[in-house]
Amino acid sequence: MPPTSFAEPTTDDDALPEDLATAVEDEESILSECVQARVPRQWLSWHYRSQDESLIAFSNGQYYENRLSSFPAPVHGPASSAPDGRGVSLVRVDGTFYRSGAGKLLRTNPVEAEAIVAEIRRRFALSLDESPSIGVVTFNAQQRALIDALLRDAGDERLVEALDRTDGEGLFVKNLENVQGDERDVVLFSTAFSANDRGQLPLNFGPLNKVGGERRLNVAITRARRQVVVFSSFDPADLRAEQTSSVGIKHLRAYLDLAAYGTDALPQDTRFASLPDRHREAVADALRARGLVVRTDVGLSEFKVDLAVSLAAAPDVPVLAVLLDGPAWARRRTVGDRDGLPVEVLGEMLRWPAVERVWLPAWLADRDAWS
Repeated sequence: MPPTSFAEPTTDDDALPEDLATAVEDEESILSECVQARVPRQWLSWHYRSQDESLIAFSNGQYYENRLSSFPAPVHGPASSAPDGRGVSLVRVDGTFYRSGAGKLLRTNPVEAEAIVAEIRRRFALSLDESPSIGVVTFNAQQRALIDALLRDAGDERLVEALDRTDGEGLFVKNLENVQGDERDVVLFSTAFSANDRGQLPLNFGPLNKVGGERRLNVAITRARRQVVVFSSFDPADLRAEQTSSVGIKHLRAYLDLAAYGTDALPQDTRFASLPDRHREAVADALRARGLVVRTDVGLSEFKVDLAVSLAAAPDVPVLAVLLDGPAWARRRTVGDRDGLPVEVLGEMLRWPAVERVWLPAWLADRDAWS
């Protein structure tokens, strides 16, 4: 997406020549140009980069019409901001965004910047053998520059070397507008903004307020493979999104709710509601009779793990994914989509300890052999 001029100085020299002022604006991206030109569209069906599907669930609902099928990881429970955590979480700090004065700190939040730098240093200290894969995304260029400077001045050569890597890994610090194309295992967000002197949070979030700002948010929040941690100097409820028409601000509020309250804050798509399935319940009952913990219909998209099986001693650590040949399986158009890709992604990429198919004809013929 093209950059915006937010936070850049403007002068009379910025006025466009008359012939350019009346020109038709370019679209925001090549994809937008193609859509306007009525180029036929093909939608992606599967998403398997995210090691925790909550990382893509928000975008799937808000931007992709829930067309993406993602895969649940072999873990249960809430997201965590710990270094070995996953999913989308929120860290609240008591920072202040300087809107005036403050010299070189103008339009920055030093407390929030220092909290992020401290978190990065903690993660590097826990990973002595190799540099962690971390990205930092800020909402303006000044906060990006402050965090980058704090990292480079920390006296740790590993941080500098990680920042200077060009192989697509290591450490980056970028603002909302230039992070497209980057990926890291972990992304730390700095929202930077805070309440003003009157105790109110202004609804000016720079590029997010502009038309298409929500697409910039979508790019930024889909850069992580395992974990997103949002550092914020305000609570989600402080962002009065109902008082603005900006789609970007409304989506930011919804994303902050996800970070603070977990996937229960996601809008519920009735298309994914669990339907009665006698085959699934029969297999689940047989496994529960053996003292195992069984969850049914596990997942945040159209694709579900029919049964996630855990030991009673560790109910939040699944040891087995059971896939059935039910209606959802039958709706997938190709053999690869039905039988190949799910087993490969769950077993090899997401590392479920075991993935088992239970076919209905085989179950009916000899259910004792399966249970």
